Order: sequence, then C-alpha cells, then structure tokens
Amino acid sequence: MFEKDNEIKRLDNIFLQGIRLNRHGLLRKLWKLQSVGGNSIISALKRRWNMKRHGLLVPTAIAFSPTMNCNLSCIGCYAKDYPRNDEISMNIIEKMFDDAEKWGVFMFVITGGEPLMRDGIINTIGKHRKLLFLMITNGTLMDNDVAKEMADAGNIIPVVSIEGSREQTDTRRGDGVYDDVINAMDCLKRQRLLFGFSSTVTSHNFETLSSDQFINDMINKGCSLGFYTEYIPVGDPEWELMLDEEERIYFRKRVLEIRKNKPIMVAHLPDDEYGSGHKCKAIESGSFHINAQGFVEPCPFAHFAGDNIKDISLEDVFRSKFLLKIRASQAIYRHGKIGCSLIENIDILQEIAEETGARPTEHLSIKT
Repeated sequence: MFEKDNEIKRLDNIFLQGIRLNRHGLLRKLWKLQSVGGNSIISALKRRWNMKRHGLLVPTAIAFSPTMNCNLSCIGCYAKDYPRNDEISMNIIEKMFDDAEKWGVFMFVITGGEPLMRDGIINTIGKHRKLLFLMITNGTLMDNDVAKEMADAGNIIPVVSIEGSREQTDTRRGDGVYDDVINAMDCLKRQRLLFGFSSTVTSHNFETLSSDQFINDMINKGCSLGFYTEYIPVGDPEWELMLDEEERIYFRKRVLEIRKNKPIMVAHLPDDEYGSGHKCKAIESGSFHINAQGFVEPCPFAHFAGDNIKDISLEDVFRSKFLLKIRASQAIYRHGKIGCSLIENIDILQEIAEETGARPTEHLSIKT
C-alpha cells in the first residue's frame, strides 16, 4: 500500500494559497492551460490505478533536461560539468512523453541547460496536451514569437531565471542578462501566459529576493508564481554562496510571510521538500531527473544513474534498482546544513551507486 502522494499535496497547498490571493487573474490563466483541470484528475486516477495494479510508485512530476547546452555560464551552475553533445533523439523524447501520459504522470519540469536551445522542443511539448510542462528558461532567447508559440502550445508554464537586482543578475549570469529577463517577462505578459520567476538563493542575494520590493516588482511584471532554490554545492562548489543557518531561518520566515500577504504563489526548495519527519518528499514520491543524454538520476543535483531512457521504458525506470535502493535507505534521508539530503549524504549515495552498478553522469555520453 502506497502512502498518499505527498508531492500532489504540497503543490495543491501552494496553488490553493495562490488562488485565494490572486483569484481572478490566476484562475483565468489556469483555465487557458489545456492540461489543467480535467486532465489533472484523469492523471491522478491513472496514476493510482497503475500503482495499485503494478505495485509501482508512479511520480506526479518528472524533471527532464532536453539539452545541457546553454548560452550563459552562470557562477555556481550545477549543470556545467555535463556533456554538451549526444542528446537523446526527439523520437525517444516523444516516446517518453507518451509513456508518461499512459502511466498518469501529470507534469514535467523542463530544465537544462537552456531548454530553448533544443530545436523543436516547444512543438513536441505542444503535441502532448494531457501533460503540463513547467519550463525553466534563462530568458535570453525569449521574444514575441517564442512567447506566442508557448501560448499556442497551451500546456507550458514558463519560469524565467532572475537573481534579484540588475547588478546581482548580471554579476552571476553575465552583462545585459537582467534586461533580457525583463524583456522575456514583457513578451510573456503580452501573450497573457501564466508564468513566473526562478531564483537561486545565495548568501549574496537572499535579502533582496525576499524583500517586498523584489516581490512587488515581479508581481507588477506579471509573475503569478515564483520558485526559490537555495544554492546547493555540487560539481566545483562555491561554498561561500551557501546560506548559513541564521540566513536560512530568516529567508524561510520571509517566504512564509510572502505566501500569507502577497498575491503570488512561491515555492521554497529544498525546504518545501521536507516535512516534520525531515524526509525528502521528492524521493518519497518517486520523482527523478532524466538528463539530456537520457541517464536517469535521483534528482538534478545528484549526478549518478543506473539506467538510460534510450534503452528502457518508463516502467523499467519505475523498477530501477538504483532508485528503489535510494528510497529504501533511511540514512540518506538525513537532512543537514546543506539543505539537500542527497548531497548531504553523498557518500551513502556513492555506496548505493556502487552496489547497484550506477555511475557518475557528468562525463558520461551516449550515441543515439
């Protein structure tokens, strides 16, 4: 017997808070998304039926990077050590989306790399109206035509990355990027799309990102949601970017105040992934990340894989020895000062990888 789907409960709580505060505008935008509403109910029913029938844990959401190519070189990027070539074919991506629909997966979080550098990705997404796609983009490739293509697809929620002020954004992402981000938001707003912002929270910008001024600016630009992700030290880490305990407590307090008082939905990761039991809900709910080479990782920050979607079906991924072993480990759930239990317990993750034949993925590549 499976536990209740913690991920759906968490998303429901955030969405309900946003609907309560921004009822008219948000509901109108949600109604335009063809994968929301009836399809979400159908997906939930399919997911629960498949879990009961097959004895498998089917996630509500899957993270997927269609490309690791990017036109920026951001300080502290978790993805900079991935291969930039040997991307899985669009045919494999189509099959993955088809399988996801059948199993009752509701949403894909599209990340990267810069997703808009993958030719044809919006068109492919638009063919799968039963799925919702949350696409995280740096905004530099956004224009009126791209925004219209997203609006026509009818199932994409774009999320544009921003680091706070002009100076903070350009310092981490490159000169002129702040202006590109603001232009991207203007394009999305003109298309009346439901969209939001995404920010990496560091010791340099946590006060700006949690300020009333920043939130008000994002609301005025048209953002209906926001995603805060605390800096996680992976690859070649910049340790001084991490929040200390006092900064983390302050930021969490401000997030809760924003949720209570501002007409915008905000998520705070990884804190929102942990409940009173201090267990990562993403692990518990069966979520995982498929990178651009097709390797199936526990999450975008944990760069190990035992399987490749090029070689196996989504059902086989649900049965992955590597992922099942991670979920069965109590020790790996320990939540410490880093904020992410998988990275906090990287030694345990490495042991599980060795036991199950999984390998590091930063320098792996494939041929399709």
